[in-house]
Amino acid sequence: MYRNKNKGIIIILCAILFLFLIVSAFRNISIYVVYSSGVGTFVVIGVIILAIFIAYVKGL
Repeated sequence: MYRNKNKGIIIILCAILFLFLIVSAFRNISIYVVYSSGVGTFVVIGVIILAIFIAYVKGL
């Protein structure tokens, strides 16, 4: 069975994404979560998910 070369990077990026989501949720929880979180949160989450996807595809 083939092993992914970038498995460590993917795990680290997933952990960073999880921690970022937890911290962001605690900072921005209110009735209007979407309006209080701003656009920056979505940009950072998108960049991290894109980095995970690229690392996964290059490891195949």
